[in-house]
Amino acid sequence: MDWRFDDALTAQIQRMDRAGRHQAMFFALRRLQAPLSDIVMPQEWGIDPAAVEDLLRHGAAQLDGEPHQAFQQALDRLSQAPLFESQVEPEIAETFQLEAISGWMLVSEALGEMTGEQTDAIVVRVRELAHYLDECVDNTLMVVAGEEERERYLANVADPLRAYGLGYFATRNLEVEGRCHETILAAADGVDLPASAAGRELLALCDDYGRELVAALGAFPRD
Repeated sequence: MDWRFDDALTAQIQRMDRAGRHQAMFFALRRLQAPLSDIVMPQEWGIDPAAVEDLLRHGAAQLDGEPHQAFQQALDRLSQAPLFESQVEPEIAETFQLEAISGWMLVSEALGEMTGEQTDAIVVRVRELAHYLDECVDNTLMVVAGEEERERYLANVADPLRAYGLGYFATRNLEVEGRCHETILAAADGVDLPASAAGRELLALCDDYGRELVAALGAFPRD
């Protein structure tokens, strides 16, 4: 099964309205929020942590698919960092940080239109990062804490997810993604999903997953 471009997964996104697609983007990037906010960025990138906090706050404030001036201003402020005028060779954790920032840039470009293809691009990017981490864990000689728990999860995961033949992080990401998309599709029109009980549950799922990413990324040395 093609975990990157599975027709059934894409069909879920296509059934969403514009606000739903914005929410799908948001929850996908929420799963990358812990690596972005909880891991110190290289000093030479010149990124002010307050600018990151500002971006994340405004990025979560309006999820209706419409242009958002405060969010755009926060992204513009972040984009003035020296990082964006130089070439970098990111380490594993830094790759997650760069991809998260890039994802927010894609959200900015999508606002006002929010097509299925634009939404898919961000969701697939998060899938690919999860698979990348699985490959890194498989190929390292270092001990990445939680191996027994990850193996136990894969041994007991539901057959539809097992069919993709992926490692722990990619499989778990698809599970959380599916929960998010099902909840978005089931929500009544006009509901502020992240503020609802169902939305808070999704936020907790995404944040738990993000903390697992941070724990695994911490096993890899940084210069």
